[in-house]
Amino acid sequence: MSVVLKPIELALNTALAQDLETRVRLEQFEHRCIAIDINDFNQIIHVAINNQQLHLSTDAKHTVDLTITGKALTLAKLGHQPESLFSSDIEIHGDVQFAKQLRDLLEGFDFDWEAQLARLTGDTLAYPIAHGIRQLSSWVRNTHQSLQENTAEYLREEVRMLPDISQIKDYMSDIDTLRADFDRLEARIGRLEGNK
Repeated sequence: MSVVLKPIELALNTALAQDLETRVRLEQFEHRCIAIDINDFNQIIHVAINNQQLHLSTDAKHTVDLTITGKALTLAKLGHQPESLFSSDIEIHGDVQFAKQLRDLLEGFDFDWEAQLARLTGDTLAYPIAHGIRQLSSWVRNTHQSLQENTAEYLREEVRMLPDISQIKDYMSDIDTLRADFDRLEARIGRLEGNK
């Protein structure tokens, strides 16, 4: 995993070097450490901040100030949707104030990953690679949503494990009728007891 992290670390630090405002704001996080727990891959990445640089590793070399837990796709969205840091899909443990500062930093960080890609591959290859990555990302999102809908439909229609909307409405209506009948019965018992 550390072999994979090195180019990511290099790309992020190169982008930070070009975004002076974010790099200056990074000073407030000096010697802080964030643990990113990617739970669907059972992998934790530690992000330590030293000398306005990010250091990525899978080893816990520093005391962790903040742990961010979520699925890989959800965590990947943080780059362009920093507000999702406080969504129900992500768990945060540790210094919540630090988490808010991190969200604010991400909102101000303009990471042009296509430009970074062009530096490595050249302009000719950068566009088709970036276009392919966007299409893959869109396909993954659509496939995930479609899979959820198809699974729910299969459980409702084929194996009848989930009720459909009309069955739920009928069930709730039956409960309301039963509750009204019970209230009338209780009132009638009360009247009969009062007549004794």
